[in-house]
Amino acid sequence: MCVLSVDRSTLGGVNSAFIGRDHPAGVLRGEVDRVRDSHGGLVLVTGEAGIGKTTLVTTAADEARRQGTLVLSGSCWDSDSVPGLWPWVQVVRALRRAATEDEWARAEEAAGDALPVLLGERSGETSGEFPLFDAVTSALVAVSQSRPVMVVLDDLHWADAASVRLLAFAAQHAWFERLLLVGTYRDVDIEGTGHPLEPLLLSLVSKATTLTLTGLTVDEVGDLIALTGVDRPAPELVAEVHRRTGGNPFFVEQTARLWHGTQTGAVPPGVRDAVRRRLEALPDDTHRLLAWAAVLGREFDAALLAAATGRADVERRLNRAIAARLIAPVGPGRYGFVHDLVRETLEDDQDRRAAHAAVARALDDDPVLAATVFPADRARHAHGGVPDYPAERAVDLLAAAARDAMSRLSTEESAAHLRRAIPLAAPERRVALLVQLGESYIHGNEVERAWAHLREAAEIARGLDSARPLARVAVTLHRHGPPRESRLTDEVVREAHRRIYGREETDTTSPLETVFRELVFQATAIARSGADEESLSVGLWAQHDMVLGLGSAAERVRLTGELTDLARAAGDRDMEWFAASMRWVALLELGDPAYLDQFRDTAALTDHSPRNQLSSRIDHTIIDTLAGRFARAGELLDGFTEDDLPDCHNMIAYMRWVWLLRQGRHGEAGAVLGEPMAGFEHPDLLAAITAAEQGRTEAALRYVRATVPRADTLFGGHLRPLWLRALAQTAALARDSELIKLARKELADHSGSWLVALYGFDVSGPVDLWLGVLDLAERRWDDAIAHLTAAADSAEAMDARPWAVDARAWLVKAYAGRGEDTTALSAQIAADAERLGMTQHSAAEPDVPQFRREGPVWSLAFGGTHVHMPDTKGLRDLHALLANPGTDIPAAHLLDPQASAAVRTVGADDMLDERAKAEYRRRLDRLDAEIDHHTALGDDARAAALDRERAALLDHLRLAAGLSGRTRRLGDEAERARKAVTARIRDTLRKLDERHPPLAAHLRAAVTTGTTCRYDGRLPWQLR
Repeated sequence: MCVLSVDRSTLGGVNSAFIGRDHPAGVLRGEVDRVRDSHGGLVLVTGEAGIGKTTLVTTAADEARRQGTLVLSGSCWDSDSVPGLWPWVQVVRALRRAATEDEWARAEEAAGDALPVLLGERSGETSGEFPLFDAVTSALVAVSQSRPVMVVLDDLHWADAASVRLLAFAAQHAWFERLLLVGTYRDVDIEGTGHPLEPLLLSLVSKATTLTLTGLTVDEVGDLIALTGVDRPAPELVAEVHRRTGGNPFFVEQTARLWHGTQTGAVPPGVRDAVRRRLEALPDDTHRLLAWAAVLGREFDAALLAAATGRADVERRLNRAIAARLIAPVGPGRYGFVHDLVRETLEDDQDRRAAHAAVARALDDDPVLAATVFPADRARHAHGGVPDYPAERAVDLLAAAARDAMSRLSTEESAAHLRRAIPLAAPERRVALLVQLGESYIHGNEVERAWAHLREAAEIARGLDSARPLARVAVTLHRHGPPRESRLTDEVVREAHRRIYGREETDTTSPLETVFRELVFQATAIARSGADEESLSVGLWAQHDMVLGLGSAAERVRLTGELTDLARAAGDRDMEWFAASMRWVALLELGDPAYLDQFRDTAALTDHSPRNQLSSRIDHTIIDTLAGRFARAGELLDGFTEDDLPDCHNMIAYMRWVWLLRQGRHGEAGAVLGEPMAGFEHPDLLAAITAAEQGRTEAALRYVRATVPRADTLFGGHLRPLWLRALAQTAALARDSELIKLARKELADHSGSWLVALYGFDVSGPVDLWLGVLDLAERRWDDAIAHLTAAADSAEAMDARPWAVDARAWLVKAYAGRGEDTTALSAQIAADAERLGMTQHSAAEPDVPQFRREGPVWSLAFGGTHVHMPDTKGLRDLHALLANPGTDIPAAHLLDPQASAAVRTVGADDMLDERAKAEYRRRLDRLDAEIDHHTALGDDARAAALDRERAALLDHLRLAAGLSGRTRRLGDEAERARKAVTARIRDTLRKLDERHPPLAAHLRAAVTTGTTCRYDGRLPWQLR
């Protein structure tokens, strides 16, 4: 695991980088000049091992550095245990070292919180590759604003797929920045070999400037040999070297050095032989030491080499290898091989298994030294040392490496560690690892791969004597199983249930949920008694999810407390955070103000996990909305992107819907329920709640009535509180006695609690508020006041001011129903609502009656009571009368404000005399002729305009004429208007009797209808 760049561009003091490389060197030099003066790009240098790729790029990088370009490099390593995105880790580390303080500050600001995760300084779980890719690219681009940047990635043929994808991402998104990306790889190892990176690298070729290096010519080989110290090499020697090496510069160089000082004329049959000959020139103990070092990796630590070999004089002995140019220092106490062919040759000569086992044991014996080694590297040695090293211990280290990889958002690496651990594990442990691997694929949306591993886990578990592994599989299948796997889930759950209770017969008659519940409780009890902490935590989480729903909060507080203790004992900060998060949600549901302290404790645990930091932002959005800090919640919402929650981005839209609804911005909230909410399991439920908030009774009632028969099936524990809110709100709005009875039955036992759904995403207020609203609908004023007062007090204690305002707004109705003065309370509500930004309560002064339209909804306030009604023509008629108090307004005008003035007067004159009719006929004839004329000329636009005029004229005639052209009478029109307007107003007043009886009574007393209509009230209505 090294960033090794051994400079072979100068041999014997003479530059050798450009022997036979004039053209590619010139191209690369041009790219370096362009990034300095204009913009960068992507350059790929390809060729076989030893062909000179690294030398060419190193020389160009040195020149770029001299010109002021910031050069950053990373190298890939041929090992399955290399951490994911390793070359980019090296690049970012180099950036931090080389950047100025201001440059690094800009880079950190542009990258956000992802760079520490990549560097392994913080842990977290993946939410997709984009955040990391964007962070690295943004950091590089930020620095390139002050000086050009050149990134060199060596040996991409050994890269992980994610590193290549990041290279492609950076190339695509930074093409016009001063950022030059250079990669090298062995094309012969990639193309046409079925290599997993082939499609990725070949797709890059089409976007890059590609330099393919080939062997040197005979003359160029002679020049290179001469630079190694062979004075005027004979033509026969040069030809033989060229034939045997194919002009490969490294092979030429190594062969020439081998021959230097000897009289032999034979070239070794291959470069490995050449390397072995050079190694043979070393003292035996140095040779053996290098063979051990080869097992450690391309870069190795002298202290670890000393511990594994038991030698105390390691660094002194390594000096001989440095002098022979086989290794080179790369840092204090660290060394690296000059070429992988040297390491590979040495590794072939070593007993790898024994060496890996010795390294693994040395690390076990020295915790301080072990802390300096990556978990992935430690796991590699343990795995490579089996069976000389204990398999059980190797499994532990591989599992630890998998957890470490997940904390760095590298799911591919984590899965690779688990796959290596599974064959080594004992059957029971193998089941747990298979389940873990399956769950990781589920979270990555690779369902087919997940279920292949889960089916294998079930098969193994069924063959074991212990019931615990099968119970573990059953929990995962039940939680994640898709419908097509329902048969397997049913079989495994029931078999695990039978075995864990020690029964001979399988329970095939009880509902699956009942069987699963019994299984979970028994498995948890067994795990607790046997001190099996891993199985215990699985069982406790299953219990937590199982009991979710109204009335279970106290039990969930207990469960999350025990889970927190388990997490702390195990040092599992992720589980501790999640348990703490679910604990504050349960305390909120209990109506316990201590939820705020728990929320703050949870926030304190979010420093090390990007996933938890994202969740903390979500939690702060929920809490700020709950507290009425709408501006701050809005800023947080605007900061979310779909990439933050790739698998559930609709929850971002959900939080926005709640945020808008709590502010009374009902129209905007309804708009959120379209495409942004795609994927939410019950969007119609949210639409019904929005309709109820707007006073659209029929829309809300239609949904609630349709779902009541299936509510137990449709709405599980995490959704049921939200449905209960819709049920109570709609039942009260519609004054539906059956629904009110049902809602009261569901809520009555939970007075003092809060409705909390979707794991805390939704907080629908105190249960007492909805009980009070139901009381209001049944005119039970005293009960309503008791419940709503309790709701307001609870909301204040919970720092949920908007819900306190809502409760007091309903209290006004209850007091008004009892005939009490509500002026002071109304004024308080209006002031609080205005301060919070709750438009549904602060739009009008409390003592000013209101009759105004808000889109499809009317806002009506009178006597301290405020309601919303859907738009009707009767409400429009009443609005026109209230706007003109004491004025007679013809019913015909209310029916059609655009009609002729003649229609608005009462009488029995003809609306059209015969002369007028004749003029209309003549105009129609002229229009027909002109339309035919322009149509014949092909002037369709003019013909269409004339046709529209003709249609308008006919419409006007139809208004003034009866059937068959009979002239209509003005008295006929006035009578029709009187009947229509009177019916509309009476129908509206009947509806107001249900929603707002005092307002209905006032309007009925003050409004008269007939051929003219009139409002005789003297109230200062707010109409706009």
